[in-house]
Amino acid sequence: MTLKKSASLALMALAVSFFIGCSSKEDREKYDQWYGSGSKSREEAALVKLQSDRKAAAEKAEAEAAAKPAETAAKPAAGDSTAAAAPAADAAPKRKPVPAEVSALLNKHTCFACHQAYDKVIGPAYSEVAKKKYTADQIVELVHNPKPEHWPGYPPMAPLAHVPKADIIVIANWINSL
Repeated sequence: MTLKKSASLALMALAVSFFIGCSSKEDREKYDQWYGSGSKSREEAALVKLQSDRKAAAEKAEAEAAAKPAETAAKPAAGDSTAAAAPAADAAPKRKPVPAEVSALLNKHTCFACHQAYDKVIGPAYSEVAKKKYTADQIVELVHNPKPEHWPGYPPMAPLAHVPKADIIVIANWINSL
């Protein structure tokens, strides 16, 4: 008799704790923002902002390109003409192609779903990660156990503990070469 009573009390306690919930309303709202119905609107807003940023950058580049020939035409020619062309070439960032081996690993582990080499998608571009000067071991740790405080303004990355350390080191060495 006491076994039935204690079992039913334990079941009731379990049910009550489940209905009360393990997390607060704030936690549920935050989860919904990142992973639930709020994620769609957040992703759409991010895509619209990305498109407008790209458009603004393209317009700025066109305006600068239009202004440069006018500046060079206004200046008298002094010295070598190749010296004037060199700064214009240095102004554009150099974009190295992704090596085939690294590209295969990035596709295999679906890294390209959130990251690109030079463009922001959902997560930061790999060129931005390279600017943080993480070591290969630090990148391995951040892939296996991400720390959202390292990248404010980005959605938190899911831990990817299933990705082998050797694969991450190959990717990390490429990131650090950017």
